[in-house]
This record gives sequence, structure tokens and C-alpha cells, in this order.
Amino acid sequence: MINHGKPSAIVNIGSMWAKQAVAATPSSAYSMAKAGLHSLTQHLAMELAQHNIRVNAVSPAVVETPIYQGFIPKDEVHSALQGFNSFHPIGRVGTREDVAEVVIYLLSDKASWVTGAIWDVDGGVMAGRNHYN
Repeated sequence: MINHGKPSAIVNIGSMWAKQAVAATPSSAYSMAKAGLHSLTQHLAMELAQHNIRVNAVSPAVVETPIYQGFIPKDEVHSALQGFNSFHPIGRVGTREDVAEVVIYLLSDKASWVTGAIWDVDGGVMAGRNHYN
């Protein structure tokens, strides 16, 4: 990107678990890795700004993706994740499209003055979570 010499953008995929521990979903190793990614995002934003390269990240909460098929049978993923709807103030788990739309925006020229930001794309979880039962 530096050698390309044109304005560029990078968007990393972080996680709200990098910012907030949740007893119901113990994930210390995952959270540590995502916290490191958030820090990398901010450091790279500073290091690459002089080259007109923007670096941001999104920080989702529970999003229905194929990753869950690694430990939940494929035909049960959707129903299993519905138990997390009340965890999100907006009342539902996220979709890949929810996250992708923000990534597309951050990669676009419409976000040309945004760098070093970690965007919460989490159905309101970081604003104030509902109690998870």
C-alpha cells in the first residue's frame, strides 16, 4: 500500500470482548488476541497516516457466522444464537451484513477522515448491555 502511493484503507475485525469481559461467555485468550488487534489498529493508524493509509477496526458482539458450526451443529446454530438476542439492547444478534456494511463504509472515501477508530458494531452492547440470562 505504501508503494502504491494512493490513499488506502484497512479495516480489522476486532471484538467487543476485547473491551468487556462477560462471565457467561468466558473467552480470555480470544479477548486478549482481539485487544491486541485493537491496539495494532491504533498504532498502525499513527504509523501509516503519513502515507495516507487509514486503519480502523470494527468491534462486533454476537454475530451469526459460520464459526459457530465448529462446535454447534449447522442446523442448530441459528436457534442456539437466539438465546443471545436479549444480550443486545437492540434485541437481536448481528448478521454478517450488519458488520459488512460498516466495513464497506470505513473502506470508502466517505470515511476519508476516520483513522485509528474502533467502531462498536454490536447492537448497543457497549452502550449498555441488557442482563444476560
